Amino acid sequence: MPEPYFFFHPLLAPDHSWAALDWQAQSLKGTDPSAFIRCFSDSAMAPLADMLPLVAPINADYLLQKDFLKAFEATPVVFVLPESCLQDEQVIAQCKAWRDHAKPLALQIDHVDVLRKIPLAAFNAIRFDAAFSRQEFSALDLIYLSDAAFRKIATNVDSYEMAGWLAGKGIEWSDSHFLTSPNPALGKEPDLTRLKLLKLLNLVKQDGDTREIEAIFREEAKLSYNLLRLVNSVAVGARTKISNFSQAIAILGRRQLQRWLQLLIYANNLADGNAPNPLMQLAAARGRQMELLAATIEPIPDIPEFGDNAFMTGLFSLLSVLINLPISEILKELPLQDEVVDALSNPGDDGVLGHLLAAITAGEAGDFAHAAKVLAGLGISPAVHAKSQVSAYYWASRINIDNHD
Repeated sequence: MPEPYFFFHPLLAPDHSWAALDWQAQSLKGTDPSAFIRCFSDSAMAPLADMLPLVAPINADYLLQKDFLKAFEATPVVFVLPESCLQDEQVIAQCKAWRDHAKPLALQIDHVDVLRKIPLAAFNAIRFDAAFSRQEFSALDLIYLSDAAFRKIATNVDSYEMAGWLAGKGIEWSDSHFLTSPNPALGKEPDLTRLKLLKLLNLVKQDGDTREIEAIFREEAKLSYNLLRLVNSVAVGARTKISNFSQAIAILGRRQLQRWLQLLIYANNLADGNAPNPLMQLAAARGRQMELLAATIEPIPDIPEFGDNAFMTGLFSLLSVLINLPISEILKELPLQDEVVDALSNPGDDGVLGHLLAAITAGEAGDFAHAAKVLAGLGISPAVHAKSQVSAYYWASRINIDNHD
C-alpha cells in the first residue's frame, strides 16, 4: 500500500484566531494507523502540536492498537471517531480508558438523535457539519451540549455569516474555509490603503532609493509602526529589537524587507484595529509551503529566483479576497515574473508554480484526491509534503503583530 498524503488546515476560535489544526489523511480507507505515526514523527510535528492542538479523524479500530495510542500519549491531539463506533462495546471501553488519562476524544455527529446517547465517560467533544447543526440542533440541544461540557467543532463553514452564527451559538472551533471568500462586511469598494502598499512594495522590489522609501514611511506613520511590529513578531535573526526603518533595512536586507512588506499587506490593523489576522497567516503559510516545496523539485525549473517567486505566488494568491479587486487588476500594480502572473491568473495550468498552488488550494478545500495527484505528478512525496505543511504552519502561526509593542 503506497504511503498516503496528509493534509492540514487551521481551525478558528470564535474571534477568528487560529485555535487548532485539522489533520486528515488523503483517505482513511486502507490507511494503516502506522502512517499517522510516521507522518507525526517524520514531519517533526510535536512543536506545532504544542502550539495548535491537532484534530484528527481516525478509524475506530486505531484505538485498539497499543502502539498507536502510545505514540500519541504526550501529544495534544483530539481523535475524531465515526458515529458508528457507538455500536462497538470494545471501542467504547477503550475510549473510556483513553479518557481516564485526560485525553480528549470527539465523536462525528451525523444524526441529531444520537446526541443524548453519547457516553460522557468516553467523549468530551463532538464534530459536525456546520449546515447540519444549523438545521438540526435545537436550542435545547445546544444547551445540553454546553451543560455536558462538550467541545463543539464545526466543519464545512463556507461563509462569514455561517461563522458568525456558529460563534453566537458557542461553537468553540470551526474550520476556516470561508476565509478564502470575500467578507461582505468590508463592502464592495477596493482597499486603496493596501493598493498604496503594493506600490511601495513595487518600489522596494525594483531596488528603489532607500531615502525615497523612508520618505513614504515617514508620511505613513501607522504603516511604519505596523511594519516594525510585524518584523519583531517572530525571530528574524536579530539579537536586538528593530526600532526604525533604516535599522530594518540594515539588519534584514532588501530581500527580507520585501518579504515582510508582502506580509504587511494582509495586516488587519491597517484598517480595522487589533483583530486577529487569520487571512495573513493563511497566506503566509501558503507562501512558505510553496517555497519549501519548490526547493525539492528536480530538475529546477528555469524560473529566476524560483524559491522567492514560489513564496510570492502563495502569498499573493489571496490578494483578490483581501483587496476586493480581480487578481488581474491587482497584478497590474506589480512587475512579477510571467510564471507568477500565470500561476495567479490560471492555477493548475502547465506551469510548476500553478501546479503547486493548485495542489495547496485543493488540499485546503478538502479535494485530497486531486491534491495528491498533482503532488505526485510533481515528484513530491507524502513525507516531503507533510513536512512542508508543518514547517509552514509553524512559521505562520507565530506571526502576530497584535501582541507586540
